[in-house]
Amino acid sequence: MQTAASKVEHLYVHVPFCAAKCDYCAFYSEAGSAAKMGDYTDAVINELNSFASPPRLDRPGRDREVAPTSFDLQPTTIFFGGGTPSLLPAPLMRRMLSSISPLLQHSSPSEWTVECNPSTVSSEKAKLFREFGVNRISMGVQALDDDLLKRIGRIHTVSAAVASYEKLRRAGFGNVNLDLMFGLPGQTMEHWRTTLRRAIELQPEHISTYCLILEEDTHFWSLLQEGAIHPDDELELALYETGMETLTAAGYRQYEVSNFAKPGRACRHNIAYWEGKDYLGLGPSACSTVGNHRWQNVPDIDAYIGSLAGRDRRARRIPVAYEEQLTPELRAAERAAFGMRMNAGVPAELVRGRWDKQIAELLSAELVQWRSGRLAPTKRGILFADEVAAEFV
Repeated sequence: MQTAASKVEHLYVHVPFCAAKCDYCAFYSEAGSAAKMGDYTDAVINELNSFASPPRLDRPGRDREVAPTSFDLQPTTIFFGGGTPSLLPAPLMRRMLSSISPLLQHSSPSEWTVECNPSTVSSEKAKLFREFGVNRISMGVQALDDDLLKRIGRIHTVSAAVASYEKLRRAGFGNVNLDLMFGLPGQTMEHWRTTLRRAIELQPEHISTYCLILEEDTHFWSLLQEGAIHPDDELELALYETGMETLTAAGYRQYEVSNFAKPGRACRHNIAYWEGKDYLGLGPSACSTVGNHRWQNVPDIDAYIGSLAGRDRRARRIPVAYEEQLTPELRAAERAAFGMRMNAGVPAELVRGRWDKQIAELLSAELVQWRSGRLAPTKRGILFADEVAAEFV
């Protein structure tokens, strides 16, 4: 399969290394040696360079090759996620950033985000990020309470988080997000109010609040099976509503179920996902969607490195865990479902004539509303966003 070159404006890079695995985390990551980090960096650069011409995507165990497209990659947003991108040693991060710089000759990303763990933020790395044009940092604070941080397996303290935040400000970052979590084992309403208050005092431009999700292959999942932790749906809902009220009163506008921003500071990269825009993902386990084609790289660092090693570009393969062809109907359904997580909703023309029965039921339940030519969730609809989204898929 071969299609014409497509312009892709959103780039994601997955950095799969962590100093320690958090008890709740189900994202693909592992501890990494200096040698493996170096090989990984080479592989990502090779993968990026391969998209200058049609790449070959190999699914493990199969001989079939798929060349989905050649890309006109002109990033307007870039996002380094993980794992812990800031764990990469500065020389390797410099090589990674240098490999992306040539892409920016004809485009200038309005938003370039790097995720950081408070324990891995250094003045050297902060200056390096600024040197290459990174203009947004997302820091995984999760809680501003030392006892809770220990309980969920985080390796930083509250004082370390604050110190790292101040380093970022001194380095010139004017756009910082703090990730916070609620519904944690042992977390009370008072814990949550304290975390919110301390976060607001720091005055970041963006705050994300995530409810703990107990996923398989995590330590917390094992504790759940053993009966050692007991989720409390009523408390989680109360914590969420408290977060909404507290952050709104502090001048943060909720624009998505989990995200609050000061005016003009909503995360443009994530909005691109939710609006169904094309994006390219690099690194092990990273997903990509371009046109009607979606694929995910194999979630295995060694297999990923092995497939992309070597100087001969023609011999390299991008190891794909799965791939699928997307119909227009599926893309519309995904766009509608994700749109119901955003306060702005979706354009009326996307959903009218496709889901009229479902929309009528949602309107009757006061979970959605027509507003300025768009179908948007109500405040109650935001509280039950997953249920609303399920009506469209």
